Amino acid sequence: MKKLNQSLLLILLIILISVLATACAKKPYINVNYKPLAPPGDLKNKNIYLVIKDARSDTTIFSKSAEAELDNFTNLFALSLLTDKKDSVLLGVFDTLPLFKKAFSKRLENLGMNILTDYKKTEPSIEIALQKFFLDLVDRKWIVDISYQASMTKENNLIFKETISGKAERVKVFGQSDAEKALSEIFTSLINKLDIQKLLMQDNP
Repeated sequence: MKKLNQSLLLILLIILISVLATACAKKPYINVNYKPLAPPGDLKNKNIYLVIKDARSDTTIFSKSAEAELDNFTNLFALSLLTDKKDSVLLGVFDTLPLFKKAFSKRLENLGMNILTDYKKTEPSIEIALQKFFLDLVDRKWIVDISYQASMTKENNLIFKETISGKAERVKVFGQSDAEKALSEIFTSLINKLDIQKLLMQDNP
């Protein structure tokens, strides 16, 4: 009986070490989970043109302390879509601007909208200008800071402009996984914070 208990303890110890090793392993990419809001019912089949621009004065993504912790990072993000069933669907691996374009595209598609592949001045156009995308590690705490300016135009007229920003913090316990959780949290919040319905109402007062 004693040998059996020792064997079970050994197995549990091996499993725990494996879990910790997996959680602490450094990957060449960062996982980002995005969960869209529940769609309203009156935006289905409306057309929209989406533009993502880089308006950052400094395109550095990491502080020196964060970069030291994520030394295998290759400037790529693995974006996954979270469903209402809590399933995760990998959408692909992207650089910074394509990451935001894919997430905003999914937001619009989830609203039932048609994303135009070619610009038409008679249809509304949303421009997302990324202003800040920065991840820091201070006193064993991950800090993610993101901001962007959203504007909508139609017939070459500016209809709406808004700056959206936010921060997320999470204590570093398992290294990169905690950074991913903080990033996913603020990323989802800020993508969803843009009120698409409000934009289109201003287009049709």
